[in-house]
Amino acid sequence: MRKGRWSSFINQKLQQSKLSTLMVTCFIAFNLLLVSVVVWLAYQSFSAVTFAEISKARLALLNESTRRGFDFITGVTGTSYALASNRELSSLLETADTGRLAQIHQRREVSRILDHTMVVSEGITSIELYTDAFNEVTVTMADRIFPVDTIAHDSWFATLEKADAAWVPLRENESGQSLVGYAQRIFDSRGGTVAYVLIRLSRADIVRRFADVPMVLDGKVLLVDTAGNVVMQMGKVDPAGENVRADRRNEASKVQETGGVVNSSSSIIDSAWIHEHVQHGADGYEVVSGQPGGAQLVLYSRPAMLQWRLVQTIPVYTLLSPLRQAGWQILGIAVLGLLCSAVLAYLFVRQIIRPLRQLIKRMRQLEKGDFDTRVQLSFTEEYAHLAYGFNHMASQLTTLMEQVKDESRAKREAQTGLLEAQIKPHFLYNTLDMIHWRALDYEAKDISRMIVQLSKLLRIGLSGGRLFIRVRDELEHARCYVNIQSERLPFSIQYQEQIDPHTRGCYIPKIILQPFIENAVMHGHPEEGTLRIQVHMHEEVGPHEDIVIRITDNGRGLPEGWRLEETSGIGVRNVHQRIQLYCGKRYGVQLSDRESGGVEVTITLPRIETDEQLNLWLDGEK
Repeated sequence: MRKGRWSSFINQKLQQSKLSTLMVTCFIAFNLLLVSVVVWLAYQSFSAVTFAEISKARLALLNESTRRGFDFITGVTGTSYALASNRELSSLLETADTGRLAQIHQRREVSRILDHTMVVSEGITSIELYTDAFNEVTVTMADRIFPVDTIAHDSWFATLEKADAAWVPLRENESGQSLVGYAQRIFDSRGGTVAYVLIRLSRADIVRRFADVPMVLDGKVLLVDTAGNVVMQMGKVDPAGENVRADRRNEASKVQETGGVVNSSSSIIDSAWIHEHVQHGADGYEVVSGQPGGAQLVLYSRPAMLQWRLVQTIPVYTLLSPLRQAGWQILGIAVLGLLCSAVLAYLFVRQIIRPLRQLIKRMRQLEKGDFDTRVQLSFTEEYAHLAYGFNHMASQLTTLMEQVKDESRAKREAQTGLLEAQIKPHFLYNTLDMIHWRALDYEAKDISRMIVQLSKLLRIGLSGGRLFIRVRDELEHARCYVNIQSERLPFSIQYQEQIDPHTRGCYIPKIILQPFIENAVMHGHPEEGTLRIQVHMHEEVGPHEDIVIRITDNGRGLPEGWRLEETSGIGVRNVHQRIQLYCGKRYGVQLSDRESGGVEVTITLPRIETDEQLNLWLDGEK
């Protein structure tokens, strides 16, 4: 129901709209749809290509950052190896057979070696030595030598027991800085572990290693060790996915302690993800969804020294922000082009509609009776056809108006002639009536009867110019003809009627029985000497309620090969044509030979009872 109301409302609005408005609106809507689809497809395609190129460029930059930033590893491992292989340091750590004073001296020498190494090594926060060789010596001043129990309970110590050296995450020291360290065992001359050297590195120092490479700290950068564990996290992303772009120097102070693994509640890029997606010895990138700030571009570099690598996550929203700005600019240009095309379309449509408006103006003049108005031919073929058709129609209307005037004049003349013709039958009737009475004066009753029958025959035949008469009048006309013929023919005529009472008041075309009775009288020539004619009329039951008339005789029958379409007789063909002309092709006359001899005529007519029905048939509305 609602759909029907909407349809009728739209149709009403369309009918009230101008063609120019509809054309411009459709043009703008089509162009808007086309521009939107083209811009969207172009933006998507350009975004995909640009995103791939940006990702490749960022990956190359990350690989370069990995290569240049991890150069410090060589220095750290070299320093650790130098201490572990220093014979003097190894000998100073052997205190089994020495006294307390000698141990104090040895501890001071070890501390001096550590201080000297700290001075000559760049980018190292501190160097610490963990050994039980000096547990019995009282420390009078702070140094970098601690008992092994100090680190025995740390999580990374068990890993160091299985390897000679390892990179380890460390707790914050007294300064509050979060550190990462490199630990290595020092062996004595007998191959036993005599000490553990731990080189501490500030995370800020590590971050500064990458500060000279542009954009490497965009988003979040993870430092991943050989086992795929996240050693350190640099940079951070706000919940909206926007990168926190601080000064490179301030970034180093915002580094977070991870304890070896990134908190899974804030990121899905952890050790498990790295083990699953990152291929050994290869670099690449991948877009990861499900982040709190939206999709993230994850880039992982090729492993550098010691198979460490960088894993960087950048919000896609931030990465494509310049592209979105370019997209808005393209959209603005497209909208501006659409507005310009709309103006041009309006001007073009206005030029196209102008001939139609001229045609409408001429049609209104034609409605007011100005039949001499004409339309100038347009520059397009379609409008030229319209103009030609309008001009031809106006010319035809002028011609038809002249014909109507001539026909009106002829009609008036015909009406005058009809009035004059009505006088002639009246004179004929009076003359026949006078002959009838004169015959009675001479007692010529047979002549009188013939005159009376002829007068009735003429009155019914003329019937005031009407085309249809009642059935009873048509039957009276047929009886008058039979009575006249009975007086003049040498053989007798037996005429019988079987008429349905319901059909006597119906209308039928006049003079349709007399031609067939005349054919029976003129051509029947019955062998037994008496011509028997029967007229049977009844209603045919069916959807049309037709009237069927059958006329039979006992004459010789139809000539061999006789056909109604090829007959030369005027009466039969005239009746058939008049019936079809007035009543339609479904009605008419059929003639056939009877098995017992003679001819059977079947006439099918519509049932017309009232004057209103008759007028409908005569006007062609039935």
